[in-house]
Amino acid sequence: MSEIPKRVFGKTGVQMPILSLGGAWALADPNNRKEAIAIIQEAIESGITYLDTATVYRASEDFFGEAIQGRRERVYLSTKSDKRDYDGAMRDLENSLKRLRTDRLDQWIVHHVSYAHEVERLFASNGAMKAFEKAKEQKVVRFIGVSGHNDPQVLIQMLERFPFDMTLFPLNPTEAHHARSFIRHYLPVAQKHRVGLAVMKVMGIGRLVGENKLSVSEAFRYALSHPVHTAVIVPGNREQLRQLVQAAREFKPLRADQMKALEERVRPLTRDIAEVYHAWP
Repeated sequence: MSEIPKRVFGKTGVQMPILSLGGAWALADPNNRKEAIAIIQEAIESGITYLDTATVYRASEDFFGEAIQGRRERVYLSTKSDKRDYDGAMRDLENSLKRLRTDRLDQWIVHHVSYAHEVERLFASNGAMKAFEKAKEQKVVRFIGVSGHNDPQVLIQMLERFPFDMTLFPLNPTEAHHARSFIRHYLPVAQKHRVGLAVMKVMGIGRLVGENKLSVSEAFRYALSHPVHTAVIVPGNREQLRQLVQAAREFKPLRADQMKALEERVRPLTRDIAEVYHAWP
């Protein structure tokens, strides 16, 4: 059985599989515990290492914490805090470590930075960035990241203010048609900062795949045909996880004309996708 290809995750130097596991939606539903843990454990056994969750993902951290018992050394564990103040972020970190049943994180992400005023709050004298820096200095956190899916210019401001190790942002074929396109405006800048490039919303929160839309493989191949390192995707069930793993193992980059064709196919869905994830916190 072939392995999932890997790419060097920017200046972190980590060899990162091109498919990573997101922790929202199906993996955050308190009523979906058994299936969620089964998906997480099967993902790890399939060769996925980067596990991505967040404090605001309801039961997700608890599920990941349970699922990785006996597997902690095999995974690149990441969570997020959306607090903008020092005390709030430190509380999030303490609670995340308890729920994840670990004493350290491989990665801690400043979650969904959307507006310029948030940037100023984060870097204030009592802002959350001081908590992120302290956690890294104390080696509780190995790498620091930043995520956003509302405004590429705001994420650019974040990269200019702090030497982040990685970034997480949206990338799917509808991005070609957005005024605030992360592909056009953010990706080239992020490349120059040599950060690890993780992408999300690859399947438009599920709205880009299905009958008369894209296949899971097409959506995945489109994202990874860009100069990024890994796609963080939340499968709805184990069958979709297996489709994603197969797409990753068989990955071949698309030609420019093939990418353009996918962009045109999903053009009618652009407004719907934008309303969902550009406004989602």
